[in-house]
Parts: sequence; C-alpha cells; structure tokens
Amino acid sequence: MNTVELNKENYHSFKDLTSFQPEQIIKLFLSIPKAKTLLLLRSFEESFLEVILNAAPKHLKTQWTSSLQYAKDTVGELMQPAPLVLNENNTIAEAIEIVRKIPKQILFTYGMVVNDSNQLTGVLVFRDIFYHESDEILKDICFKDALVFKVRENVLDVFIKIAGKQIPEYPVVNDANELLGVLRGSHVADSHALEVMAQSGVLVGVSKEEALDTTWKQCIKLRGPWLLLNLVTAFVAGAVVGIFQDTIDKIVLLAMFLPVLAGQSGNTGAQALAVLIREMTLGDLGPRVKNQLIKESILGVVHGFMVGCICAVVMYVIASSQGNPHVITLSIIILFSMTVSCLVSGLMGAIIPVTLKKLGADPAAGSSIILTTGTDVVSMGVMLFLANKFILGN
Repeated sequence: MNTVELNKENYHSFKDLTSFQPEQIIKLFLSIPKAKTLLLLRSFEESFLEVILNAAPKHLKTQWTSSLQYAKDTVGELMQPAPLVLNENNTIAEAIEIVRKIPKQILFTYGMVVNDSNQLTGVLVFRDIFYHESDEILKDICFKDALVFKVRENVLDVFIKIAGKQIPEYPVVNDANELLGVLRGSHVADSHALEVMAQSGVLVGVSKEEALDTTWKQCIKLRGPWLLLNLVTAFVAGAVVGIFQDTIDKIVLLAMFLPVLAGQSGNTGAQALAVLIREMTLGDLGPRVKNQLIKESILGVVHGFMVGCICAVVMYVIASSQGNPHVITLSIIILFSMTVSCLVSGLMGAIIPVTLKKLGADPAAGSSIILTTGTDVVSMGVMLFLANKFILGN
C-alpha cells in the first residue's frame, strides 16, 4: 500500500488510487466536489469499488450507491437523501418537534412536505412558521411553487435553470411526483465547473475524459485523431501558399504579412467562437443565431479595418524604404485583405459550432482546429490572389 498522504492537492499526480488504503481514499472524497468523487468511483473496477463502499460510513455508502445507479450527468447522480421530510398533515408544533430530534451535524435548509403517498406537496420555509399558529397544518402554509427537478434530468439543463438563483437545495422527484431526495445547488455548480473547464480542451481536440492521471497511451489514443486532422488541414493551408509561390518569390515583402494576417483573423474567429460556445453551453443563444451572425460581421469589418489601416501604414513605410513601385497598391491590398479576413473569420467562428450542433456533434469538439484552417486559407489566399491579380497582372 502507498504510504504517501493522499489529499486534494496531490491526488491528480497518482495514476492508480487503488494503491492507497480505502480510508485514505474516502477521506479524499470528503474534501473534493461530489461530481469529481463520482467520476473517480466510476473509474474503479467493480471489486475495488465494493471495497471502498464497504469501508465507507453507512450514510456515505448509501448515498454513493444511490448516485451510481443513475446515468452520468443526471440529477439522480448528484442527488442526496432529503434530511427532513414532513407529512403535509403535520402541524407546525409537530414539525418543530421532528426538527429537534435531527442530529445537529445533519445540515438542511428546507423541509420537504409530502402526502401519505410520498408525493411532493411543497417546501417548508422555516421562517414561515413564525407567522402562523402552532396548530396550523403544513399543507396550508408550505410553498407549493418551488423549483422541482426530475431525477433523470440533465445537470446542464438544471444549471441553466438555477443560474443566478441563491437557493441552497431543490426537491427531486420521479415521474409520479414522488420525492426521491434533494439536489444541492453547490453540487450542480461544482459539476458544471468541471464541464466548463473541459470545454477549453475540447476546442483544440483534447477529450473531456483526459486528466492529469490519464496514461500516455490513452492520451495518444484520445489526441491522435485530432492531431492527424490538424496535419491534413495544415497541408490544405500550405497548398494555398504553394499555389501562389511565384507571387511570393516576386513580391517577397508579402511573406512578412502572411503571419500577421493569419494571426489577426485567427484571433477574431477565436473570439467569436468563444462567445458562441459559451452561449450555447448556457442555453442563452436560442433563436438569436442570426443576430449573432450580423453582430460578428460588423465586429469583423470594424476590427479588420482598424488593424488593416495600421498594417497598410506599415506596408507603405517598408515598401517605400525599399523603393517598391507598387506602394499604394500593396497598402490597399493589405487593408482590404485584413478587413475581408476578419469578416470571414468572425462569421466562421459563429457558424462552425452552430453547424456542428445541427449535425449532432459536440459544438466544441475540434472547433478551433477547423477554424484555424479556414482563417489561414482565407487570409493568405485573399492577399496573395489580389497581389497576383493587380500587381503581377496574372
């Protein structure tokens, strides 16, 4: 067994947690978000998982076993038993006595009020009991319009619904409205934080399943296909430059501006892509795709023109110092190319994730790779084509 102390700062560095004592692993699980705990539990082989569950305190074993019965990224996975369940026919006085019998270490915010069939009636907000008589029944005073979630509902959908709400816990029910447990808002936030952190990797072809403890062989399998795709697309961009090789040989100054165009247009597209991915993740985009495309078009033209003016001045100064007879033409070509490139790249950054989603693919998956190729082809292709047409006359 491993004798190193296992904690939330160093557990990522260990490829295999099974070398630690079950007690150490359980202690670790109590210090990290529940979403990460469940992710690790699902990664264990069945025999070792049973060892961990048997070593855990009874309430944790019950909670983890229940969570693992539900599909990943569902409410049921993050749900925990309701610490306080009251019958709708209880009086306020009876409810207070029930609360007094609950151990102090058990945390709860609301009382879940149910009928005799365990169907949710409402939620008891404890401040309300001070405004009613002790013999009033809970059915008449509980809050009946509480936000309720179904046990198989997707956690991301829940995150969107509770965003901005300062409610600690929510009742969870099945299709028959029977109370199954409660969902803590902090657990949803932790779970979604993992998803958001994963998005930055997915954009460049890093799988959501990859972590620090993923073996190098698994990393090759996960990253390899995207790197090969990137290689293919890089050859496409290189082919565009190859087509205009004669133009570059005759106007060497253009080579200086190739990375400038590619970099600026790529950044413009990346900004648009980041906004679209974020809005789609939060579910805020909806039918506003058309408005976003118009917005990105305007931003692309404005930013492209601003940066293009600076590049045109730089081109003018350098070309003049070299005595180039096409100073004005080259400056105009740079200005026009930058404006067009930023316009197209902004539109691509908005269109790519939307298109992937319509095709049934993950909108974030490899979007950055596709975007980079597209912006390189457009930016370099436009500039070299214009130079070939208006300076060399081909």
